[in-house]
Amino acid sequence: MVTSADHVEAVFLLRVPAGKGMATFKVGAHEVATEATFEGGTLQIPMAVHQTVVNANVQPDGSLVGTFVTTWRAFGASTLPLRATPIAVPTTAALETVASKGAALDLGEARTAWKLAMTESGEAKLALTQTAPGSFDGMVSLDTGNLIYVSGNGIGDVIVMTGFDGTSGYRFELALSKDRATATGTLVGGHRLDWRETLTAKRGADFTLALKPKATKPNGKIVLPESPELANLPKGPLLVELAGSWCSTCRNAAPFIGQLDREYRAKGLTIVTLLYEFTDDAKADAKQAALFKQTYKATWLVVPVQGTLEDFAEIVPAGLSDLNPAGFPISLFLASDRSLVAVHAGFPAADSPTEFAAVSAEFRANVEKLLTLPR
Repeated sequence: MVTSADHVEAVFLLRVPAGKGMATFKVGAHEVATEATFEGGTLQIPMAVHQTVVNANVQPDGSLVGTFVTTWRAFGASTLPLRATPIAVPTTAALETVASKGAALDLGEARTAWKLAMTESGEAKLALTQTAPGSFDGMVSLDTGNLIYVSGNGIGDVIVMTGFDGTSGYRFELALSKDRATATGTLVGGHRLDWRETLTAKRGADFTLALKPKATKPNGKIVLPESPELANLPKGPLLVELAGSWCSTCRNAAPFIGQLDREYRAKGLTIVTLLYEFTDDAKADAKQAALFKQTYKATWLVVPVQGTLEDFAEIVPAGLSDLNPAGFPISLFLASDRSLVAVHAGFPAADSPTEFAAVSAEFRANVEKLLTLPR
C-alpha cells in the first residue's frame, strides 16, 4: 500500500519476481505488469514510461518498506511511503480495506450499476462486481473518459475499494443506506493521493455514460497542430489519438491501437498518436515519445506536442470542445477531408471483457465507416 501525507491508504496486490522478472500490480481482474528486480532483499521496479519507480527493502518481519516516486515534470514530482506485507493467497479479502469487523456486506447481485453525482467531476458511473459477500471489484467511469479500477471489501454498511495503476493510487469509500439503494462517499486519487471528491450514489439499471468531447459543429473540420511530422500525412481516413505517456487509460489503448494499425493500414487508414507530456521541454517530450514507442512497439506515428497544461486549449486540434486531458486517450475518427465522423474518450483495460469488447467493436465500426467514405 501507499500512504498520503495525511495518512490516507491505497491498498493493492503486488506480485514480485525472484530475481529479475515481471512485477504485477493487481486490482481485481485488472493487472499492470512491468519489469522488476528483486535481489539481495532489495526490490526495484523502474516504470520509465509511467515516469514512476518503486524501491523497497525487506524488513526483519518479512515485509517490504520503501517508496513510490513520481518524476512528472508537468504535474510535479512526489514521493509516497510504500509498505508491502506478505500474504498467503492474493484474494480481495486479503486487502482488508475495511478495518472494522462485522458481517460481510451482500448486495444480493453479482453486478450492480450506480449513478454517481460528484462534487468536482459531475456525473459518473460505478460498475460494481461482487465476487463474494464482502469482496468487490469496481470500475469508476468519469464523463471525461477517465476510468479508475478499484478493489476491496464491504463490512456492515461500508464498502472501501482501493487501487494503483502504476501512476496513481486511488481510494473509493461508500456508506450505503440500509436498503442498499443509495450511498454517500468519497474518492481519493492522484500520484500524491491529494485529489479529493465527495459524492452520492444511486443504484439502478445499467446505463451508458455520456462522454463530453465533441465537435464544435456537426461534421466540423478538425485542424491538427502544426508539426513537420503532420504536414505530409497520407491522403485518406485518419484516426488521431490524443494521449500522454502518464495516462493509464492510454496505456490500456496502446496494444489495441497497434492491432488496428496492423489490420487497417493496408486498407488506407493512417493512425497518429499526439503525445501531450506538458513539459514545455522539446528534448524531454521527444525522449518520452521514443520510450512510449519502444514500450508499445508502436508501428504507427507518435508525435510529441510541445506545450504546458496551461497551453492545452491552444495545442489541441482545432474544431473540438469539452476536451480534458483527464479523459485521455481521446480518439478522433476523421474522414479524408478531416471532418469529424466520431469521437471517443477513454479506453478500458483488456481484462475488463464486457467494456473492452464494446469499445473494440465501436472502434472497428468507426474505422469501417471511414473506409467507406469518399476520398
